[in-house]
Amino acid sequence: MIHWKEALTAGFLSLTLFAVPVGTVMAASWWQTLAYGAAAMTLAKQQLTKMDDGAKQQMLASTQAKTGVVAGEAYGDRLEGIQRNIVATGMIERQYDVYANPSEDLNAFETIGGVISVNKGMMDALSDDELAFTLCHEMQHGEKRHAVNGVLKSIGIATLVDVALGGDLNVLDVLLGSVAVNYIDNEVVTMDQEKEADAHGFDVFKNTQYNVGGAASSMQLVYEQYGELYQEGFKRIINPNNHPQMTSRIEKLAFRMSQWSGNHVQVGGDVVYVNAQPVIHPVPSGDYSPRRRAFLAAGNLARVTHNEYGEAIDEDEVQAVPLNQQDKKGKKAHKDAPIYPPAWNVAQHGSDIYVNGLRIMTCAPGDDGGAITQSLEKALKAEPAMLSEKEIKKLNKEWKKQYEADKKAKEEAEQATAEAQQPAEAS
Repeated sequence: MIHWKEALTAGFLSLTLFAVPVGTVMAASWWQTLAYGAAAMTLAKQQLTKMDDGAKQQMLASTQAKTGVVAGEAYGDRLEGIQRNIVATGMIERQYDVYANPSEDLNAFETIGGVISVNKGMMDALSDDELAFTLCHEMQHGEKRHAVNGVLKSIGIATLVDVALGGDLNVLDVLLGSVAVNYIDNEVVTMDQEKEADAHGFDVFKNTQYNVGGAASSMQLVYEQYGELYQEGFKRIINPNNHPQMTSRIEKLAFRMSQWSGNHVQVGGDVVYVNAQPVIHPVPSGDYSPRRRAFLAAGNLARVTHNEYGEAIDEDEVQAVPLNQQDKKGKKAHKDAPIYPPAWNVAQHGSDIYVNGLRIMTCAPGDDGGAITQSLEKALKAEPAMLSEKEIKKLNKEWKKQYEADKKAKEEAEQATAEAQQPAEAS
């Protein structure tokens, strides 16, 4: 039996400036008991961090036993391939075990031990570009050890003090291991942690070869399925206010994509803008809504303009100087020299539209490829410009209002049809 009362007492001593015998904890004043609980919490965090680093195989086995694993190699191979591409950026410090579970919900999670699981439903619904951002996001939960803090919040201080009185470190490890496995059903992720995972996840994502529009597009799909109050899977027990609104997350990811493009490419509502000119208003295609398609087309355009201009220095200022004419700070290398705009080659081959050799989108029935090609060529050759944040937010607000009205009308029509098809009740 490994005793750790001494460690707790030492922690308590550091917090209260004098020691209280363990046997008298229950008789201590409220603030003394609270301090003892804080010491227990500190030791628990140390043990969880140790598990996070050293119990990978144990946690993987326990988590897979709880969720199940998708049969066959296709899903696992797909995840491993995307994981390799993300790790190749050199921006991921930890090692992660990634697998697919059979749930049909749109969900993914990261837990103790660097275990990341993606639901089959999520994988079936997302393209590789969108799935890559999902993994970047979950890896950032791991890089920042959000699961350690979440598991701690899942354990009451009173429970830790009870275990402390038993004085057995093995009992603590069993308790923490059990809570960590069950944590996937009751994950505690704060709003700040979600924002952090989105922000740092995008920083990694933009350094891969995936379409940067996949970040906003993946969140757009989730919004279309679950609405504003989606919380990483409806089974998770989280106060809705702990998470930012989905439309807010989508908007922020779209702004990051725009800044990466040099602020030449933006999405307002379900329309793609280049140099403040509307160029693509996609139609729905299969499971892809117009707005989801807009983000993906914008992501490809963002790579084209990024290749020519680099990332904008400021989020509200368009990068007007091409890379080959910039100094180290992104300004004109030669103050009095004129700015020579990049050369743009816009072409349509069959249903595909290309800019400088990169496929931007595949036109669906209803898309006017000729008009899109002409609009792109005109906008790319225009003076560098961008819509203000206020203008983009206004367009997004108008889109959301119309989207929700259309959705409500569709649901009412479907309900009326279903009621009309029901057999008349016997009189």
